[in-house]
Amino acid sequence: MPIGRIHLLYGLAGSGKTTVARSLSAGGQGVRFTLDGWMLRLYPDLDFESRAYGVRADEVRDLIWSVAEQVVLTGSDVVLDWNSWSAGRRRWAVNHAAALGAPVILHKLSANVDTASQQARERTGRGDRYAHPVTRAGNHHLAALMEEPISDEGIEIREH
Repeated sequence: MPIGRIHLLYGLAGSGKTTVARSLSAGGQGVRFTLDGWMLRLYPDLDFESRAYGVRADEVRDLIWSVAEQVVLTGSDVVLDWNSWSAGRRRWAVNHAAALGAPVILHKLSANVDTASQQARERTGRGDRYAHPVTRAGNHHLAALMEEPISDEGIEIREH
């Protein structure tokens, strides 16, 4: 039986990562796992910027992976709908995928801070209950942290 692929996303908050993730999983093409949705359901009182958030998010990523790896082994694609903004986050996925023999594809979104921040504000205005509110300052902070992906990381990079 063929092995599914792992899809990662890279871009600022509001750049369209979840839109791409939904497209990749539409019509049964793959299964989408959205970290924000899991975090907001499991820890609704945990602030996005709190120190504990990062610890809990790592735990939830591992929980998600325990299900996602089973999906990959059925031959279906998995879309990890969270930001793979650092080489370390991408390496985590590549290492997990390698244990299964699954290829990894990174979808790189290139919206600038102003555009992404406006789109994030619009999303918040629509009342999406499973998305964290994001400020322009927050996106500037994220932009300073983001590590540009390179093909030597063991991933295929697709620009959007």
